[in-house]
Amino acid sequence: GSGGSPRMLPEKDHYVVYKIRKGDTLSFLAYDNRCTVADLMRANPTIKNRNDITAGYYIYLPTV
Repeated sequence: GSGGSPRMLPEKDHYVVYKIRKGDTLSFLAYDNRCTVADLMRANPTIKNRNDITAGYYIYLPTV
């Protein structure tokens, strides 16, 4: 997959580090975190394909 980082990400202001689980989608994560898929893509420039995130990888989720 192209999404996220295989290594734990450093802490970043206004974001939490989230480990992608099997079955997660950016649409679900955006809805669940009250943001948009575009917000997630901006926070995680390593994600090249919004439909291809990898379970076990880490991404940033905006804090509410």
